[in-house]
Amino acid sequence: MPSSLPDCWAVRNGSRDAQPLVSRVMPPGLVYHPADITAYDVTVSGYNGDPVPAYVARPAEGGTHPGLLLVHGIHGYEEHMKDMARRYAALGYAAIVPALYSRDGFLTVVEHSDLDLARDALNSRPNAQTVGDLQGGLDFLRASLHVNERIGLVGFCSGGRLGLVFASSRASGAGQVDVFVNFYSNGLFQPTAVNTTSPSEFAASLGCPMLALFGDDDTNPSPDDVARLREVLERSGKTFEFVSYPRAGHAFMSDTRESYRPEAAQMAWGRCLEWLSRYLKP
Repeated sequence: MPSSLPDCWAVRNGSRDAQPLVSRVMPPGLVYHPADITAYDVTVSGYNGDPVPAYVARPAEGGTHPGLLLVHGIHGYEEHMKDMARRYAALGYAAIVPALYSRDGFLTVVEHSDLDLARDALNSRPNAQTVGDLQGGLDFLRASLHVNERIGLVGFCSGGRLGLVFASSRASGAGQVDVFVNFYSNGLFQPTAVNTTSPSEFAASLGCPMLALFGDDDTNPSPDDVARLREVLERSGKTFEFVSYPRAGHAFMSDTRESYRPEAAQMAWGRCLEWLSRYLKP
């Protein structure tokens, strides 16, 4: 008798369970022809004028395109984030990924033990540095001959949190960002010794429409955190949309990690592209 479960579910001990088999599912946006994309490394002027490495991917065809500023998560300036930039480029966007760990002696998490180093770097980084480095990426897009006047912001994990701070900061030129897609921003209500204002408090000053995508099984942000953030945005009269996916936890979009959930990732990718198109390709 045919099973009603999708092919993305694993078979164990003769029966199908609820564990996704990542290797059998093509990640969203992964298929593209290299000839359709131009990608290269650059250096942007970040906080205090410091040089910050960054990766750029844009359509190979001529003309101008909407820009995207991508904010990486705790794993840093990893190949997965560069590939995400290429996936957006294949769909007509000029994307840039600044390396936000560039002052901390590393660029990306290589070994699992490096996560502690990354957490320390995140907790000790002032918001002003984050805003300055992301502004450097935004300025690069603004000055590019390949980018038109519309620019969006996309953040993943801690990058969603940092993106929220950036898009809500007057110093960021938030009015210049036309849309923000926030993938499961964590630490929303957790101030640090360096940043005593929690990211959720910045949300009242959000300067552009925001789509936020979450997993029902996530614990950071938890469903309660998501509800509290919704309240902040509603009180402030912001334009936003929240979507939460069942059977998905944190980092469900990352097809390089065990947290990947193909069904949620495909749906979130489609919703993300619809929002970007709505505000960047009217």
